[in-house]
Amino acid sequence: MTDTLTIVRAVTDYAPAALAVPGDPIGWQLGDPHAVVNRVLVSLDVRPSVVQEAIDGHFDLIVAHHPLVFRPAHNLDERNPQNAMYANLLRHNIGVFGAHTNLDNANPGMNDWLSADLHLTNVRPFIDAGELQGMGRIGELPHALTLRELAAQCKTVWQLTGLRAIAKDLDKPVRTVAILGGSGADVYPDAAAAGADVLITGDVSYHTGHDILESKVAVLDVGHHVEHVMKKHLAAILQERNLADGWNVTIVPSTLNTDPFTFL
Repeated sequence: MTDTLTIVRAVTDYAPAALAVPGDPIGWQLGDPHAVVNRVLVSLDVRPSVVQEAIDGHFDLIVAHHPLVFRPAHNLDERNPQNAMYANLLRHNIGVFGAHTNLDNANPGMNDWLSADLHLTNVRPFIDAGELQGMGRIGELPHALTLRELAAQCKTVWQLTGLRAIAKDLDKPVRTVAILGGSGADVYPDAAAAGADVLITGDVSYHTGHDILESKVAVLDVGHHVEHVMKKHLAAILQERNLADGWNVTIVPSTLNTDPFTFL
């Protein structure tokens, strides 16, 4: 066993808070940061099903990519499922810590892991300015694929049942790929300026899709949930510290799929 702050420091050693986008609600989210920890659950999201997984597995701490509290609660009425989830965590003495855009910006971080899944080479940042500076990654596929073939590869690699392609020609060959996990539709001009044939990201809106269609870059909207790859990577990073520093703590990636969308 060890104390919560030791594990929190290990996360921030790897992904310092200074790397986060300004205003991102990272860090300690809920519970007693001085509590003793025996079991750590690493999750993409903190949702009621994940909390139940933590309760059933007797976990003391959830380390998540997406912060528990994105929007402040207006009350603590437990008829609201979000409030009930907070209460459930407190009742079972489960702490929550969030590493969001600081984990995206770590090196290697989220977009490096996504790039590695597609075997990209010569991987480097492609966003040169603004609050997202340095966050995305761009690299080359081992050999050219059509956009249709790359979409199929993305579906296989990230276990997707569907994705959205925004392009006029799905049989266009692509080689240079930009990646920004999460909601990255607004950086398509940066991807185009960096020479990308295609940007892989998520959460593209209808009107932005129209703008992309008239641009020099295609987009594959693979959804937000592809960031689930962080679970195994962050769990491995913490496990390495666990063994090196003798924490004697069990660290487990969540087994749940927290994607809210079902493709029919």
